[in-house]
Amino acid sequence: MDILGWPKFKGYGWLIIFALIAFFIYASFNWGLPWRFNSPDEAANAYFTQMVARGESVAVSEPLNYVAQNPIVHPRSTHIINGQLAPASFLGLPLLLGFVGRIIGEAALPYLTPLGAIIGLLCFWGIVKELADRKAAWISSLLLAVTPAFWYYHSRAFFHNALFFDFLLLAVYLLIKALKSKNAWAYLASGLALGLAIALRTSEVFWIIVAGAVWLGLNWQQVKWNYLLLLILGVVVSFSPVLLTNYQIYGSIFSIGYRQDLMLTGDLQQTLGLLQQLILPFGWHPRVILSTVANYLINLTWWWTVLATLGFGYFLISWRKQTKQAKNFMMGLLVMVCWLVIVYGSWQFNDNPDPAAITLGTSYARYWLPIYGFLLWPAGLALSRLLNWKWGKELLLSIVGCYVVLSGLLVWTEPAEGLAQIRDNIKRFQVWGQEVQNLTEPDSVIVAGITDKIFWPERRVIYDLINPADYVAVNKLLTAGTSVYWFHPTWRAEGLATINKRLVDYSLVLEAKTLSWQDFSLYEFKIKP
Repeated sequence: MDILGWPKFKGYGWLIIFALIAFFIYASFNWGLPWRFNSPDEAANAYFTQMVARGESVAVSEPLNYVAQNPIVHPRSTHIINGQLAPASFLGLPLLLGFVGRIIGEAALPYLTPLGAIIGLLCFWGIVKELADRKAAWISSLLLAVTPAFWYYHSRAFFHNALFFDFLLLAVYLLIKALKSKNAWAYLASGLALGLAIALRTSEVFWIIVAGAVWLGLNWQQVKWNYLLLLILGVVVSFSPVLLTNYQIYGSIFSIGYRQDLMLTGDLQQTLGLLQQLILPFGWHPRVILSTVANYLINLTWWWTVLATLGFGYFLISWRKQTKQAKNFMMGLLVMVCWLVIVYGSWQFNDNPDPAAITLGTSYARYWLPIYGFLLWPAGLALSRLLNWKWGKELLLSIVGCYVVLSGLLVWTEPAEGLAQIRDNIKRFQVWGQEVQNLTEPDSVIVAGITDKIFWPERRVIYDLINPADYVAVNKLLTAGTSVYWFHPTWRAEGLATINKRLVDYSLVLEAKTLSWQDFSLYEFKIKP
């Protein structure tokens, strides 16, 4: 019998079964859903992944911007680069998932991120086992599987944060094995995994380098320093497709969708300024950091906070009893935590239309996924010691059971962005999108605002009309024979009249097409004689 009373299973059978169960739980979110998404990031990542899976380029031609003489025909989370529609995010996800999808089929694409969770959970189990023991490994891995951020973003298939964390865990596990075995191939394999992680979220490379340097420096006696070249080679090999695609799209291997001006020059001051923008892109704002930490690392998932705090406290109290390997890993981990808290904690933004909303769907939860995950290691270590107590097993099962229930309720039933609500949103979006397609021409354009994710890519979209040049562009599209519509919260008669008075300056007029989508209506632009 093992630590929780389960019958022994040959080899690592129970571990595989555990990971497969987790996969099916995460994958269940996508069962029966149409190819429609709740956020612009998901929609863009899914579109470009699908293009790669079909053997096409990541960047896609968008000739209507030449007609409009204004690069406004594109949805959010995309850019127009030299007349082509390109990702406004990291290229690793569409390249990696698209490559796999081309081999096994497009139908598998929504399930590849849940499948990645198997890699992450197995590697986390292996990491904790190396740092502590099998008991702590089981408990930590189970907690990770049901930690809200991990669960939530492995269910939503086209955010790159979950797969980034999975490949980071794989790289860390392989590097631990490399330090232990001094095997050259283990160094190379770790580098390959790390390169994939960096490809998925290139902006994380700085803290990875610093935390990794601290960890390896503390383990300098175990490191085969000449083999580090193999690790670096592995990173370069697995990251090279991103560099090549960057050059093809942006004309620079160092450009990414978020930043297209990453050009290193011989000017020292300019280079230092660029590095500062990359390392601390949002500045240093202590009050914002405290507020963000309170909201997303404490209040949102307070049960995680309790376990992570108790686990860290136990680790400090038992410091002398911990192995050197565990202590060194903890030091590298603290560097990671401090870096991520400072960088992303200083960023003040609102993903949700309600600026006061604090939900898993907000970007902070996925940016801090490595913190949520890695800090469960000392928590699992502390909880494993309960097994030495009388009634300790029952207490442990109660704690884990409460953790599972609280996490499940937040992930699935949170009213604003829980998975159940998102499934309902997607189904509603599909109905709206199909109805608008029936009312519009296949080559038409829709000014859609935040509803662009409903209509694209079946219809071309413009996010918003902001300045006079945008209205001039609409006139050019109409003149060229392209129909343009506006899907907008319904204007009352006097509101529509006011808008049409402004449109006179651009020889345009809006006509109500139909009213049938809750508070939204479809309007059609016409050229005013």
